[in-house]
Amino acid sequence: MSDDDPATRLGDRMCEDVDAELARLRDQFGDVPVHEETVENEADYFESGVELARDGWRGDAGAFVVDGDGRALFIRHEGAPDIWGLPGGGHEPGENHVETALREVAEETGIDAEAVDVFQTIRKTIVHAENPARTLTMLTVHVEARPTGGTDIAVGDDEIAEARWFHPDDPPTPVYEPFVDRVARWADE
Repeated sequence: MSDDDPATRLGDRMCEDVDAELARLRDQFGDVPVHEETVENEADYFESGVELARDGWRGDAGAFVVDGDGRALFIRHEGAPDIWGLPGGGHEPGENHVETALREVAEETGIDAEAVDVFQTIRKTIVHAENPARTLTMLTVHVEARPTGGTDIAVGDDEIAEARWFHPDDPPTPVYEPFVDRVARWADE
């Protein structure tokens, strides 16, 4: 694959976009933690990522929303109804990852929020299983947030089985593995 190959250029552009977003996050929030991951995707799954990337997708984002009473907002998805997670979802072209996180909170729970910090970023290199020279780079961003209006939940997404506020002395269980440490810190605060 040459440097003139469209797939190589797309992979390079994604890498540049992710690096620029990380720089923007550092400008806004200071030193943000960055975890690096590499995963291998089978050809069909990789190509679905290429299609999304051509349209401007660069990853996903979510938010750990804590209200003035110290309660945190969690959701359960229809596809995994026994595990609690954070509101979040896929990045859309034209928005930064913080905007993605806050949009997803509003869409999934009806809660308007503002970001106050970043507690986790994952810069993921996706490698084509049959052609390792083909790569994509995506970014996952998880922000700390607080509600800017009311705290009444209004589930607005068919994929959400439940959205609920939890007190730190009675946290949800189980939670998705990427959030276990953050939930433990919240419960100890």
